[in-house]
Amino acid sequence: MATVGRVGIGNGNGNGNESGPGPGSGSLPVPVPVPVPGSGPPSGSLSPGVPLGLYVHFPFCGVHCPYCDFAVEVRAEIPHQDYADAVIAEIGARRSWFAGAGPLQSIYFGGGTPGLWRAEALAQVIDAGCAAFAVPPDGRAALEITVEANPGEVDLPHLAALARAGVNRLSLGAQSFDDGQLRRIGRNHVAAAIPAAVAAARSAGIDNLSLDLMFGLPGQTQDGWRREIDAALALAPEHLSAYALTIERGTPFGALDRAGRLPRPDDEAVAAMFAWGRQAFAAAGLTPYEVSSYARPGRRARHNSLYWQVAGAAYLGVGASASSFRPLADGTGWRFANPRATATYLRAVAAGGGSPAPVHPEKRQPNDLENEALWLGLRTSDGVDRAAHRRRYRRDPTDGRAAEIAACLQAGWLAVDEAALRLTDAGVLYADEVASRLWRE
Repeated sequence: MATVGRVGIGNGNGNGNESGPGPGSGSLPVPVPVPVPGSGPPSGSLSPGVPLGLYVHFPFCGVHCPYCDFAVEVRAEIPHQDYADAVIAEIGARRSWFAGAGPLQSIYFGGGTPGLWRAEALAQVIDAGCAAFAVPPDGRAALEITVEANPGEVDLPHLAALARAGVNRLSLGAQSFDDGQLRRIGRNHVAAAIPAAVAAARSAGIDNLSLDLMFGLPGQTQDGWRREIDAALALAPEHLSAYALTIERGTPFGALDRAGRLPRPDDEAVAAMFAWGRQAFAAAGLTPYEVSSYARPGRRARHNSLYWQVAGAAYLGVGASASSFRPLADGTGWRFANPRATATYLRAVAAGGGSPAPVHPEKRQPNDLENEALWLGLRTSDGVDRAAHRRRYRRDPTDGRAAEIAACLQAGWLAVDEAALRLTDAGVLYADEVASRLWRE
């Protein structure tokens, strides 16, 4: 990850997609508890009334970007209906695991590139999710239904079909507005495709648009980044996500970086890019509400906000490699995932009667979840609400952390009052460093 000290300004996933970070996906090491023998995600009573999100992973892409370590596949022929059938079967098989959760808040199609999914297949998945969690027809408009897409791969007829299916939020993977930069990072669209996709989305009636940008890219300069910001703001998105490039092992960029053949801005330059972007986005009405996320009033990403609540929310992830979290009434919780490879996932769904055997089920203990809540809460502008933290975890977030908090206060990274713990403007650059200091074993 391109960092300054232990900067928390990367996306934590190496892809530049909006749907992260969530628990276990960032740059902090998360302890992995030993699974309980003979038990698994369905066991234990769900924490009642917690808000619920549905994440649908679509693994297929038009190209595999050289920085991406997500579970993606490039195929000449995408099995649109077969994959939809498997995901629908999984939703039906696992809905009982989340019985008693609060109303469904969001459906998020991430990937991969779910904008490539045929609209009729994607619509079937939306229908299945709404039916499984008792969303009435007149209640769909209240859901946030997001689809990630790439410029150059969507047009007005397709976006209009998605809108008719209920999609009301589009997350466009712009990444850069410079054609040379787009080629360097292996994207398969040109800069002109970005405003064309935005115009098509607006014409289709999708009035909640998010743009993804990346900075700290190979060969990128401060002036170049400022031009990227200006181009993005000219499109007036409701939401924007800006991520520092993450270098992941096992990717082509990882190999180039280890060989010293990937010229990138240094840490100080990346920090300056982050600071400039944060200032420019705020001046344009896109207020930072999480380290990498900016939104106009009322346009925060509701789905991602569920992840940041940790034990205060549940989410069911369906599709290849998707992760789920099932918080329990006793303060613990199950985190589990699906098989990563698409073919393996499809076989597992068939063998499991719609429910693939969970991969790496982890029983998270209250202390684990409290650590995660503190880490992710500090990444948000709201910070860690002390009263809510005490209700949920039966301890104040400052308990047992006096010396570490004092050091962060002295460094100017943290602000603490009776209501909350928050990062300062200076501390945002060191979000993961602060969290690592406050992490309790």
